[in-house]
Amino acid sequence: TTSNADEETVGGVLSRHNWTDIGAAIDVTGSMSSCYTQIDEWMALSSTNKLVKYFVFFNDGDSTPDADKVIGSTGGIYGIYSSEGIEKVLTTLKAAKTNGSGGDGPENDIEAILYTIARCPTCENIIHIADNGATPRDLILLREVKKPIKVIVCKLTTSNIVNPKLLDIAYKTGGSLHTLDSDIETLANLKVGDIIRVGSGTYRLEANGFVRIA
Repeated sequence: TTSNADEETVGGVLSRHNWTDIGAAIDVTGSMSSCYTQIDEWMALSSTNKLVKYFVFFNDGDSTPDADKVIGSTGGIYGIYSSEGIEKVLTTLKAAKTNGSGGDGPENDIEAILYTIARCPTCENIIHIADNGATPRDLILLREVKKPIKVIVCKLTTSNIVNPKLLDIAYKTGGSLHTLDSDIETLANLKVGDIIRVGSGTYRLEANGFVRIA
């Protein structure tokens, strides 16, 4: 997709659903810059409609050297309740962007998701705005996630191939996966050996997760 599609993805998914009491874990590493405009607009909207209770912005460890990043405590996670006001939310977002760009490819997505759930136990809908080009380094923590995760995929390339690890996050938590033009909300019904088409990719569910087969 083009950056325009990235800009439309978040808003498009959210406009198709009536989610409330949202806790949002948002990747703000440098590679997500094409999604920033949409995220900014969504935050401005959420300040008036109050759908998001808690924002978490993560940058994969501030500027920690890649070799020093520890699974589960990489850091670079910034949380803010929307009730504290849009100015504080935007200041928190800016701090998260400024203090770290992500460094290596993998990110600390699951650490950020767990942080969101822990800080906002009353958040009913946990949204993960994810970089399709980055595989979370901390997938081993996924078993600790006890709420369904709604994964919104940013940075889909023109090939429209979804990272199978993002499918794993949705499937293993009983959640769903969303792109600009599709909502995959029946993952929980799949059994090992089943095949599913998402975007331009075809995936088979194996014992330890999804594998792209075409």
